Amino acid sequence: MNREQYTFAAQDRTFSVTVVRKKVKNINLHIRNDGNLFISASPRVPWAYIEAFLQKKSDLICRAVQKMQEQQQNSPFLTLSDGETLLITGKPYRLDVRLGLRNSIRRNQDTVFMELKEDTPQTRQKLYHQLLQRIGAPLFSDSLQRMLPLFKEYNLKEPVLKQRIMRSRWGSCMPLKGIVTMNTYLVIMPESIIDHVMLHELCHFIHPNHSRHFYDVMTVRMPDWKERRKAMNRYLPYCI
Repeated sequence: MNREQYTFAAQDRTFSVTVVRKKVKNINLHIRNDGNLFISASPRVPWAYIEAFLQKKSDLICRAVQKMQEQQQNSPFLTLSDGETLLITGKPYRLDVRLGLRNSIRRNQDTVFMELKEDTPQTRQKLYHQLLQRIGAPLFSDSLQRMLPLFKEYNLKEPVLKQRIMRSRWGSCMPLKGIVTMNTYLVIMPESIIDHVMLHELCHFIHPNHSRHFYDVMTVRMPDWKERRKAMNRYLPYCI
């Protein structure tokens, strides 16, 4: 998988563009939380064609980035400082940070305790990710068990479930290998949103694209999926 870096200018803004080359039929655009653009495209598609595609989407891109910036101003990003509020499955937890003999993190009732032997931003972030990953394993497994029966008529085999920190997508799947990967940051969100992403990935086992048929399968099983997807934006400040 090759990555290429470009810049794109629109409406007095300059965007950093990462192009990932892989076997896809269409040009896929993702606008990251930091305002940078992430593109997946076939190796055969030249940058000039991608640039023209972005130019057509320039109004949408600028509006989306402006909205993200406004949301970030209203909801500052998490810094993992003592006394801050963390979210786990949408519920608030107070962060208690203390110096100690080791680096560790644990959750107890409504508090997350972080003990630091090495007090650096990198250590705090690493412990935060460890907590989310630990909680995510049973959460994602439970979600799979809730969503898989909705595909009974397709006789889907239970996929291998994985998780990892991802910056450009909430989930991914490999239908031919029977693997679903969930973004660890989903642990921050309510189970209803986790179920939405799980359902989305399972629908790709039926339609490995984002065609109208894909969304038909999804809507039948979760009529309010658009509302659940929209609600994800409020949790972006916690995805650090």
